[in-house]
Amino acid sequence: MASDFEKMDKAKSVMVKMAEGINPITGEQIRDESFLNDPRIIRCFYFIAEVLDNVMNGVYSKSNRLAQFVITPEQKSMVVLPDGLIGVTEFSKQVNMCIDQTRSKKLTAVEINKRLREMGILGEEVNPATGKTRTVTNSKSKDYGFETVTKSFNGNEYDMVVMNDTGKRYLLEHLEEIMSIDIN
Repeated sequence: MASDFEKMDKAKSVMVKMAEGINPITGEQIRDESFLNDPRIIRCFYFIAEVLDNVMNGVYSKSNRLAQFVITPEQKSMVVLPDGLIGVTEFSKQVNMCIDQTRSKKLTAVEINKRLREMGILGEEVNPATGKTRTVTNSKSKDYGFETVTKSFNGNEYDMVVMNDTGKRYLLEHLEEIMSIDIN
């Protein structure tokens, strides 16, 4: 019977082959119309292969609390952002699908917004009735590709900060710099 290490190594090999578009059983190229050629599925296969590799190398531990956000150029090139206007939460979700979460803390909309406010790209507003603060656009926001749209949830309207293609490009290109800003 194969050891757990051998099983993980075999599973990693299967994941990498599928990510590369190769049928791991026959060695043939996977057809173009297969869901296995979807970039989201491919990213998952690479992620699983990377996690298996980390487990085999003793790097992965549930108790590890990661202190900083880390993204490699290769991981950044795998980020696929949806068309149209998106919020920072959706941006974070797409980035988190590509990073190695055993080596990097997850990206959050709260962390991005704090840093963009610190940079002066976004602003902050206090609701006098509740005392709660929220992120808003300011006079600089449009230059960086951020704007406000009105949304509705359960019959209540609210303003949401979103980014257009310029904002998505700016945020992705400057992500490491933005996330390295020290906030209190």
